[in-house]
Amino acid sequence: MNLNTSFNMTRVNNNASMVGLLSTTSRSSNTAGSGGLFGANNANTSANFRNMLLSLRQNADMMVASLNNMRGLGRDADSPFGMILAESSDTDILSIQEVDSNRLRNANIGNMSVEVLQLATAQRNEGRAFNTSTLATSAGFSAGANTISLNMNGRQFDFNFNVSSTDTVQTVQQRIATAVNSRDLGVTATVSRDNAAGTTSLVFQSSETGVANSGQPNFTVSGTGNVANTLGVNNITQQAQNAQFRVNRGFTGTVQTSRTNEVNIGSGITAQLEGVGTVDITQGRNETRQINAFRHMVNSFNNLLTAARSGASNGRLQQELSNLARSSGVSLNRLGISTGRDGFMQIDEDRMAAAAENGDLERFVNRDRVGSNSGFMNRLARISGDAARNPGSFVQTENPFNNSMFNFNARQTAQLSQLMNIGMLFDGTM
Repeated sequence: MNLNTSFNMTRVNNNASMVGLLSTTSRSSNTAGSGGLFGANNANTSANFRNMLLSLRQNADMMVASLNNMRGLGRDADSPFGMILAESSDTDILSIQEVDSNRLRNANIGNMSVEVLQLATAQRNEGRAFNTSTLATSAGFSAGANTISLNMNGRQFDFNFNVSSTDTVQTVQQRIATAVNSRDLGVTATVSRDNAAGTTSLVFQSSETGVANSGQPNFTVSGTGNVANTLGVNNITQQAQNAQFRVNRGFTGTVQTSRTNEVNIGSGITAQLEGVGTVDITQGRNETRQINAFRHMVNSFNNLLTAARSGASNGRLQQELSNLARSSGVSLNRLGISTGRDGFMQIDEDRMAAAAENGDLERFVNRDRVGSNSGFMNRLARISGDAARNPGSFVQTENPFNNSMFNFNARQTAQLSQLMNIGMLFDGTM
């Protein structure tokens, strides 16, 4: 909601029926019913009144948003309640990437383990190490035009390069790597440098892990003359292989293969294989997010109560919030939330952590079904929703025994609500 706090007197004055309502001329508070909206002779009355209503509305909106998020209402809601997580007993072997909570809940996996037999690897050809000062022609390259070729998927890709008498092997290696990488063929070329030894080597490696064609290398290297042999890049130093793993649910599962280490292990779980070994997969709640959601709710409640107690509130909103908190005291106390005499809530972090662990936070939220008139969250949503829609209904009404700054009779309160509903009290979108 975008509210502009500037008071739009121009729009109001264009509506003759509202001019008297918003007049700030000098009147005593006990005669407010016969004249303007603001009974006190105070130059700041208009601004104070507007800010009070704005604070009520903004804090009520925040309360509604907090409750909607917890209950999963609205397009952007992201409730952690009812969400099931999968957890790995050893993230050095397997880490969880994504979980479909609904599928995992329905799968009811119980005891489950994953045995990682081997990781997926990429083919790597690392050439001979040359001293950085070695001349290319001394290492065996022919001066002039040379060609090196990558053979993959039944095709040959040639890369032409020149060698001069002053080029070092390192210069030639870098020249070849630049040419190969410019073609984006699925093989990357790098020049690996060993600073301690003062050497460099040319490395070819598949961009992706896994075996493209069973029993065949993903690529081979050749070239004119003795280029490939001279560089040493025609030798495979790491074979490409697929990942192998099996998922056990009370029995030994079949071996599954994957070209990548990101695998689907079933039940809505996507995992990253990190090492060889066996891990247990367990279900769990996102307790940290659940606790944070309750913290946000308590903070929003206390902020709304503060707004209700300030300005010209007639005490009804404050009373409704305090009564709701006290009437729900027993169930809130189980969650680690207590309510003081002033109506404000406090959190006992240790008790709330225990409530999250044993599922009490989740049960509390899930009990308050949408559409029900009972339950703490539904009642709080109704109260704060009323305050957000029409904060004017909570301002001080006329009382001849009350010398309040803002004093309205029933007719003026109705006019006030009309102003708010048609957007004339605030210059902006209601």
